[in-house]
Amino acid sequence: MLDPFDRSLRAFLPKAKPLLDNNTLAFNQSAFRIANVTQSSLRCYYQTIIRYDGDRGVRMNNTIPLELPATLPYDFYQVTCRNSSEAIIYKNLFSNISPTSVHRDNPVEEESPQHLSVILFGIDSASRSSAIRRLPKTMNILRNLQAYDFKGHTKVGENTFPNMIPLLTGLNVSELHLPRRPYMDKIPFLWNNYSKNGYTTFYAEDTPTWDTFNFNKRGFQIPPTDHYMRPYQLALWNVQKMDYPYISDYCYNGMSRHSLQINYLKQFLDLYKRKRRFALSLINVLCHNTEKNLQFGDEDLRDFVQWMDNEGHLKNTVFIIFGDHGNRISGIRRTPIGYLEDRMPLLQMIIPEQLKARHATVHESLLVNTNRLTTHFDLHQTIVDVLKQSFSEPSIAYREGKVRGISLFKTIPLARTCRDACIPDTYCVCDQTIEEPTSHALAKTMSETGVQMLNHIMFSEDRCAKLTFHKTTSVRRYLRTFQETGIIQTAVSLFRNADVLDRYIVQFQTIPGFGIFEATIGVYLDGGIRVEGDIDRVNKYWNQSACIQDGALLRAYCYCVKKHRVN
Repeated sequence: MLDPFDRSLRAFLPKAKPLLDNNTLAFNQSAFRIANVTQSSLRCYYQTIIRYDGDRGVRMNNTIPLELPATLPYDFYQVTCRNSSEAIIYKNLFSNISPTSVHRDNPVEEESPQHLSVILFGIDSASRSSAIRRLPKTMNILRNLQAYDFKGHTKVGENTFPNMIPLLTGLNVSELHLPRRPYMDKIPFLWNNYSKNGYTTFYAEDTPTWDTFNFNKRGFQIPPTDHYMRPYQLALWNVQKMDYPYISDYCYNGMSRHSLQINYLKQFLDLYKRKRRFALSLINVLCHNTEKNLQFGDEDLRDFVQWMDNEGHLKNTVFIIFGDHGNRISGIRRTPIGYLEDRMPLLQMIIPEQLKARHATVHESLLVNTNRLTTHFDLHQTIVDVLKQSFSEPSIAYREGKVRGISLFKTIPLARTCRDACIPDTYCVCDQTIEEPTSHALAKTMSETGVQMLNHIMFSEDRCAKLTFHKTTSVRRYLRTFQETGIIQTAVSLFRNADVLDRYIVQFQTIPGFGIFEATIGVYLDGGIRVEGDIDRVNKYWNQSACIQDGALLRAYCYCVKKHRVN
């Protein structure tokens, strides 16, 4: 049975034969013959896509006649062509990189061996292991290009936002002191530092309903970077809702959605070739819901990396391909391997050969660090060092007197612990676990404790059903270790309370809705049983929580019994 992505490609690719070659707006003569029209009988016009009300929406401006071939000085626009009978025979949304659409306070300067560009290419929910399984061609070319493969890279938050904030700011989400449904403009993102230092900036995501800074948030009042793809993606979303031909979650007019975003990034790299560039491209659609779809991006990702090398874009560039976290809600997540993969995202890095030649310690440290415990805080500090050219003396970031992040250009201590690396206990993978029977009375008691916590969190929300314990699906116990005092404890508990007898990772299912949740449970010497940290939802909840408009936690926990009333 074909998966939805494969069905989409097979359905749309044979049918879509564009009359205009993408972005050049030049005639595709073979497509004209197939469509049985002549150039003289064709009447075309365009509408630019304009952002309004911050990130909330887009609109089309007035239609303007278009003489083909043509080049338009806009980032996003829609072209429509009619035949002599006024029937629409062609309609397409275009992305483009136009320097005339950018208004900067300072000019873009030349890149050099000292002023390196930074390209961050993210894949939502991609773990290192899933990339090995699903992206063999991409991983092979990364090996050929001598990319550093970080095997101990570990997430520091549950989902995308609390991992991207450390990467892009060096801070935890709690340190931002954000109000409810906040705007993102005042957050100290790295791209602002780069822009002030003569870099042109780029940010793109491919799913506007899930965008990192828009999901349960308001996004940006003004575009955060020089080139910002959200208006184009919103326009795609709008035509998809109208049942536009040849469009789905995965495809648009014969192109995969991830390819559209890769092409936009390629246009950016080409237009500003040999200029200082900072780009963040985060692809959601490939892997967000299921890791199986990741394989359909393998050739496109391989070709993109190969293109960057062939076109000289890696000469003075630090190229980073990464995951924010592993897959959190697919079937594999409910296995012991999936538990680890969720916590260990992909991280590969390519640096220029001339940087290795000028700073041998950089290469040596990166090589050692591929087998050390690393986080997004460390990656942030590395990107800070690229901007500051701190290669001979890589930096360490401190927060309230504690080490927060260590540049990957500096050798990370072998004995580094999760506590040292600011990894919450819930996401630490340094300690071994052993499977325990789900039939024991303790398993049920721990599961019921988790259910009680869920209901406590939703206590004041009358739109959500009270959850009831259904069954325990998995129990794993942290292996014990000895402290000098002789007290037997779990390895994780050494970082916390001395009165913990054991800690467990418990998965349990609730009704209504059959949600599957995972919690770290502490069993204390005084007989107490307590939930440690957050409880994670590890299966899909689709529209079960549609009545909840705000709050990521409630959306994951709530089974709606009352409809949301809009004032």
